[in-house]
Amino acid sequence: MADKTPPQFPLPQKGEIRIAPIAVVPDLLREFGVAPGPLLKPFGLVEDYFHNPDNPIPYELMGRIIVAATRATGCAHFGLLIGQRGNASTLGAPGFLLRHAPDVVTALNEVITNIDLHDRGAAPFIQVGDESTLLGYTIHLPGIEGAEQIGDGAVAIMWNIMRGLCGPEWQPLEVCFRHDVPADLGAYRRFFFQAPLRFNAPHNAVLFPTAWLARPVQLADPALRQHLLQHIEDMRRYSNQDFREKAYQVLLFMLGSQRCTVDELARHFSIHQRTLNRRLKDSGTSFRELYTEARHQTARQLLCDTRSGIETIASLLGFSDTTAFNRAFARWEGVPPAQWRRRSRTDGGQDRA
Repeated sequence: MADKTPPQFPLPQKGEIRIAPIAVVPDLLREFGVAPGPLLKPFGLVEDYFHNPDNPIPYELMGRIIVAATRATGCAHFGLLIGQRGNASTLGAPGFLLRHAPDVVTALNEVITNIDLHDRGAAPFIQVGDESTLLGYTIHLPGIEGAEQIGDGAVAIMWNIMRGLCGPEWQPLEVCFRHDVPADLGAYRRFFFQAPLRFNAPHNAVLFPTAWLARPVQLADPALRQHLLQHIEDMRRYSNQDFREKAYQVLLFMLGSQRCTVDELARHFSIHQRTLNRRLKDSGTSFRELYTEARHQTARQLLCDTRSGIETIASLLGFSDTTAFNRAFARWEGVPPAQWRRRSRTDGGQDRA
């Protein structure tokens, strides 16, 4: 039997994302009276590239385009406008599969498992508690320009996905943003209706009652689900994401859940701890190295993108106290976290000038 031909569209590589989430940017620019062509030209792109949602784009380039669009339109919540027009379909194959899962928890877990077929610059995560569940989105790298706008867009898409799965009666306990309170709070209140808004939060996320996870997915088609599962299996044959990258993504969203251990990581992949260690070794790393890297990068993100206090960040990352965090961060960056935060904001301000 002949081998199956590879997919007729490019899969995103490490650090890339399908252009689908920002495919609406040209139309949004026109609504503000801004011509898309001149804005996109310095980035080496033409508007036609946005017409195919499967076209890949470097994640950091996506952020810079959103920042340029925010400046050109004068709309401080441009990222939120992008996200408002997104839904499960924005995620490509994982999003279509999500719509045909038997229940909400299966839908969310499957989209998280397969998100690398859409996005390899960031990842969604889920933290399930007895009473409440956190569905969030974490950018892998610190210092991504436009991280606040991207976060706003991601939260709006998660909102639309949950309402698509559960119906318009779904209501979160909180809608969380990692940035400060915006100047135009009304834009957020109008879109998220009466949902409580939390700013300077540890994550870009929606918090909702865990009971919603057992909800059957509306209009799910079991036959179509099987077709989509086969399609994703075929796509995965041509995805080059290695085990190190997968494990690192899992560790990023395990941080802060008090479950970031080698046992929990092995449990996530349904393998024995010895097997996990062997696979990490074969990938050129170890649990300790990945855990340290995830803590380091998350610390940089929180210091850059939020106003969370040093003590709060230390606790979130699992350090015994602020002193231990200060020592670890000084080893990573050469200066304590408070000094690094001041310097990064000064440098960032110069870069944006």
